[in-house]
Amino acid sequence: MLAVVAAGVAAVWLADVRVLGAVALVVCLLTAAAGAWFVARHTEHRQRYVVATALVSVLVFAVSAAMIVLRPLPSDELANRSSAVPEDVRYWDLPTGSHLAYRHLNATGLARPTPVIFLGGGPGEAVVNNPMKAEPYRDLTRLGYDVYLYDQIGAGMSARLTDPAGYTVGRHVADLEAIRDHLDADQVILIGASWGGSLAASYLAAHPTRVAKAVLTSPAPMDYARWPDAGDITAHLPDGPRQRAQSLLPGHPRFVTWYGLGIINPLAAHNLVSDHEADAYFDTFLNIVRPATVCEPDNLPDFYETGNGLYANVFTTRDAASGAQSEVHEQLRVNPTPVLVITGECNYVPWAPTAEYATTLPRATLVCLPDAGHAVELDQPDLYRRAVQDFLLDRPVDAPAVPPNPPCRSSS
Repeated sequence: MLAVVAAGVAAVWLADVRVLGAVALVVCLLTAAAGAWFVARHTEHRQRYVVATALVSVLVFAVSAAMIVLRPLPSDELANRSSAVPEDVRYWDLPTGSHLAYRHLNATGLARPTPVIFLGGGPGEAVVNNPMKAEPYRDLTRLGYDVYLYDQIGAGMSARLTDPAGYTVGRHVADLEAIRDHLDADQVILIGASWGGSLAASYLAAHPTRVAKAVLTSPAPMDYARWPDAGDITAHLPDGPRQRAQSLLPGHPRFVTWYGLGIINPLAAHNLVSDHEADAYFDTFLNIVRPATVCEPDNLPDFYETGNGLYANVFTTRDAASGAQSEVHEQLRVNPTPVLVITGECNYVPWAPTAEYATTLPRATLVCLPDAGHAVELDQPDLYRRAVQDFLLDRPVDAPAVPPNPPCRSSS
């Protein structure tokens, strides 16, 4: 234990995991030597015997620690395969320093001046390489909208950061503003799914005049710090998948070591676990829990999702939960932007943080679609598309404006 503490203290200043391992080993050796000296001096055991026993103990500790901590994080074979690159993928090099992959669905109808930008979930969700992500919004191109889908920094085909501490809510907001500026659009329409809804809220708070309209689909909380337990996706799985998903979480020694290092020194964590290893582990977890995102598992596309970014997920979430969104709630109370909030009656995200958008934003409309989960666009594709189009075209949204009673099955 003392060796682990020493390595943790050293990690405050050192990022080289080999040096940290050496620190732990030296402290372990010194502790064992001190113990051997004490035992030999105060007992009848021979000093050589005690020293040999101590050295063997150190060796066993070193080998055991190496086998446990250095054993790669578990992942599926499919998660380790390279993602297919869409033919229409393009890249933005933004003044924020981000290199982001995106797809542009060109308007085919009478062109409208306000582009639509889709914000993926996660944080860290891969969007560009997933052909299903664009499907709910293709009809918007026939209405004259240019639609952009992009991988946020640290996710999908976009660049990863060398220092994971750079994954913050502020960085994502700055990237989005840089995208708007790059598109030379005075205003944009945001469609945010899950964490993308939370990002849209943060962007609305920071740039209140830059959003013409926003659609928030099963949004994550507008302030993570206010809702630290906003939904356990594994609780909505059958026993077998739930146990498998939960086995991948905090109990894995390498994951625990990585996560702890990330709190002390993100660079050290990044040196221990590569982006490829972290993302394959994350992909494996997400593909296990995917059935919990819908009411009817048969509505899930037969597609293994890859490219999700674990570092972007953990560090962005940590930043959000630490208070990075603390001003959002008050700032949105006076925001005049029309907002449509769509959730499903079996969404694993609780009702309260979702309804908060409707009670906070002055011009928000909240609908709860029947027989729909977190991914409402998969369970109720026709209802979802119609609601989005009606909202954008200033038509009455043909869906319940208030939730059923009781409100959504996951309200807790």
